[in-house]
Formats: sequence, structure tokens, C-alpha cells
Amino acid sequence: MSRELKERLKSVLIFALIITGLLQVGILWSYQNQGTPFSFLSTIFSRDIQVSNEAVREKLFIPDKLVISDGENDYWIISDDNEYYQKFFNEVTAGLSKIVTGNAELNVSSEKWEDIVARRGIIVDFGFSLEPELLGWMLGTGSPVQDTPRFSKLMVRRDIVREDTGTFYIRGTDGTVYSTGQIRYEQAANLKNVTNKLEAGSKNKYRKYKTLSGGRLNKPEDEPDALYVVSSPRYWPYRVLSADLPVAAANDELLANAILGEEEGRYNKYTYNDDMIQYTYGSNIYRYYSDGYLAYRYLGSADSSGTKVGDALINAYKFIAGTDMPLGTETDIILSSVERKAGGAYEFGFDYRVNGMTVRTEYDTKDGSGNKLEHAIRILADDRRVLECDWLIRSFRIENTRKYNDRLLELLAREGILWRNISISKIDTGYYIRSSRDRLLEPALIITAREGFRVYLDMIAEEGE
Repeated sequence: MSRELKERLKSVLIFALIITGLLQVGILWSYQNQGTPFSFLSTIFSRDIQVSNEAVREKLFIPDKLVISDGENDYWIISDDNEYYQKFFNEVTAGLSKIVTGNAELNVSSEKWEDIVARRGIIVDFGFSLEPELLGWMLGTGSPVQDTPRFSKLMVRRDIVREDTGTFYIRGTDGTVYSTGQIRYEQAANLKNVTNKLEAGSKNKYRKYKTLSGGRLNKPEDEPDALYVVSSPRYWPYRVLSADLPVAAANDELLANAILGEEEGRYNKYTYNDDMIQYTYGSNIYRYYSDGYLAYRYLGSADSSGTKVGDALINAYKFIAGTDMPLGTETDIILSSVERKAGGAYEFGFDYRVNGMTVRTEYDTKDGSGNKLEHAIRILADDRRVLECDWLIRSFRIENTRKYNDRLLELLAREGILWRNISISKIDTGYYIRSSRDRLLEPALIITAREGFRVYLDMIAEEGE
């Protein structure tokens, strides 16, 4: 064996010994409270759920409402299990992709939003504000090549003659309306056929709505596209839900494993007055309260170099996915709010959706501030990690189906609320959790006022049900 070959072999062995030593140090340090001594070892030994951008987009880039308008002041909310839902949403995303990539020009329009939503077409409310960077990330196209506003609502106005052609209208968060020229989508569903089918099933299958502007109910400060029911039948079937604590909460070992996973052994555990369990490891603190409230705080420094919203959203999604808390049958977690905070981090709000209906949350936080948790999950994240999380954990089950009166004016009158005294920004049909006593959930109309507060109108169950 030549001297040169021997030297190379010695170098390889020395390098292998160094790597082995570093790995052993990393393993030992990973079981100590102070964490790993080197950043790259911290990555190797940290708990990390691998998810793709595509998987997150598929789960979170969905409308809060997808609505069909027949152009004659009749509207139907299309649920995600409807046979036409995916066709309509594919048409929307295809058009948005053309806008973002510059293949369809977007210009300021002089038309009013209340006139636009009265026309025949598809209305989408994402329920959260899409800034240009987030829109490009959700579509997988990259950042828009033309000026694109922050928005949450759009409408595709279908052409009168050609069913595969439509004009896109986007309403910016500042109220400015933008429009495109006609955009063709060859796989478009025949809207006339769909509205005929929806109209035929309006008595027993597809609930029909009016808009505040179309019903001539809206005051100047009301949102013109808010939907409400006036049509027959008076009572409509809705699910009744139970919202229970996670099953793991009944056993300390199961709870720790559900929250911490394989990292459970690294954390120190403290119990306070049987009301709260705290897990600590390095700069990480989890606190689980007896009412199902989970709080997480990272005590280290945040990344102030400029966070990309897509990276922050991925980290938020990984955090949720990494917590093994079964939510129940027909239950999803949806993205409900996105806000860039001081320092560059992003705050995301997520809500539960059960059988297609959203569960709204307004719950006292645990930090003593007197603030409310306005979504089931609030996460603050940068492009490196999750910094904060507040999560009201619930497991849902459908108990039964009952018929309820869901007519807006009748429910307002029942509560003694005068129409003129409330400025309406949004009307949702769903459920709500406001205290630890809310364990049996019946449907309600949830009005969001322009001032930001919510009004909860419990539906009236049909007598004899």
C-alpha cells in the first residue's frame, strides 16, 4: 500500500471519528434542558414534521364561502362535498394564476361591489386577507409580476353567452375594486344548469339566500354581500355537535405524548393545583390547562431578518400536525386570519370546521391580559420556528340532526336587537365556543360587526323536534 493511500485512509478514519463524536455529543445534549450546543445538531435532533408546500396549500387554500349567484338575487353556498365545488374553485384558482403571472391584466374598476355581486357568477370569500406574496405562495406561482392588492373577496362574473368565459373582480381590503378582461376556462361547469338544479332543490336540499343589498336591507355601513335567509321552508336541518376535551387529557402519560411526541422524555413536568401541567425544555414551555387550553411559548430570540409568509405558515402547520390530538369525525382545521406583526413575524388564526360549518371561538386567554382568543388556534411564527401558540383543544362528535329557524330578522327580534343598531360586516352560519361550559353546540347565526365584535344569535329549534 502506497504512502499516499495510507494518508488518505487515515484522513477518512479521522473524519469519521469526528462525525461520530459530534453525533454522540448531540445525543447526550439533546437530553439535557439546555438543548444542543450547535445549531445544526439542534436541527438534527429536534422534533420536525416533514410536510410539503403542496400538502399545506391543499389543506389551507380553501374558501370560507363559495357562493353561486343566478343574477336574480338568489344565492347558494356551495359546500365542499358538492359535486360542483371543485370545478368552481379550480376555475377561480386558474384565473388567479393568470393574474399573478401577468397573463391577465388587472386594473382598477369604477364599478361598485354591491352591483358586481348582484350579477351571475361565482363569489369567493377566503375569510382571511391574501397579501400578494401569500397569494403567489398559495398558487405555487411565486410572487405576482404585476401590482396585486391585498384581498379576501372576489367574483367571477360569467359571460352571458359563453359559459367557459368570465371576468374577474377583486375587492381590495381598502374597498377598491379591480377587474380583468375576459378569462377563459375550458373545464368550467355550466352555471345555468347548476343554478337550475340548486333552485329545484331549494325546498329540501340547498338553502337559498339573499344579500343585504339585494334584499334592500343594507344600511350604508353594512357589507352588501352578507347573506341571510328569508325563503321557505322556515325550518332547516342542522347538526348538533358535542365538543369534548381531548381523550388524552384523562391520562397524564397520554397527554404528554400527545403534546410532545417522541420528545416527551426531554421535558421536565410540573403540576400546579391540578389545574395546569407545565412542560419545560430549554427555551420551550408548554402549559396545558384542565379546560383543554394549551399555551406554548418560545423564550429565545425571534428571527428579525425578514420572514417569508410561506415559511412561517409551514412552521405553523407543522406545529399543529405534530400535536397528536384527534379532532373527531368530519372535523378539519382551516386558516381564518393572517397578520404580519411588528418584527416581521406572522400571526395566524385557525378554526375548526365540522361537517362543513365553522366553529367560532371567543375564549378568555390564560395570560391575564383580559384578551380573548378569537380563533381556536392562534400561532405566531417566523421562518425558523413557532414563537407562540394558544390553542383551545376540542374533539367533536355529531350527536343528531334537528330542524331550526335560521331567519335573520326573526332571530334579531327574538333577542330584542334593533336592525339600525348594528353595522353588519359578515353573517356566518355555524357554532361557537365562548366558555368551558359550551360542550353541546347548536347552530347559530354569528354576526361580525364593523367595529369588530360578534353577535351570537342562537337558532330556534322546531317544536316537537
